[in-house]
Amino acid sequence: MGRSSLKHQRHLDLIRACIQSLHEDGPEAASLARIAKRAGLTAGIVAHYFGDKAELMEATMRHLGRELERETARRLAAATTPLERVHAVIDANLGPEQFRPDTTAVWLSFWARINHSPRLAHLQRINTARLHSNLRHALRLLLPDRDDTVRTLTLGLSTLIDGLWLRAALTHGGIDPDETRALAYHYLNAVLNEANAPP
Repeated sequence: MGRSSLKHQRHLDLIRACIQSLHEDGPEAASLARIAKRAGLTAGIVAHYFGDKAELMEATMRHLGRELERETARRLAAATTPLERVHAVIDANLGPEQFRPDTTAVWLSFWARINHSPRLAHLQRINTARLHSNLRHALRLLLPDRDDTVRTLTLGLSTLIDGLWLRAALTHGGIDPDETRALAYHYLNAVLNEANAPP
């Protein structure tokens, strides 16, 4: 195994161990020592690849963001109509993969730190911008020459997606994950019906 391949594998091993530790130990107890032990490595090796826990958290969030981006691209590639493209973005962000217990634990830890970490806040801005871009592109195909409606729907759907995910991710959130997509579809259809109604 080459040096670059070993480095990549070490990064993946540590990111997976970080995800597992955040899920099973909780964000406060997920120390570099515990993460290293889960990965079968020493704390010194962790510090070699990631300077501190904050840097490892950032890498873990980038990893999950890339996974979400790949899932979105996969679903968009299978869509054949503008409406299916909007559904693809909704389904990627509210699909079963986003509600795995380990995934939700990391995203919740991430969101809890955003206001206190400029680096994590930067990643959140990237994630939000990507979601807006995907929605806006699909909605412009669906609603040509309706910029105001596209802008309203983009903001409304992105906010609803985040809120629905959060409620469903919480143990006592009161929403079943399977309900989230139906609620997002309902909002989308309501705005589309209003936009297409005769004056």
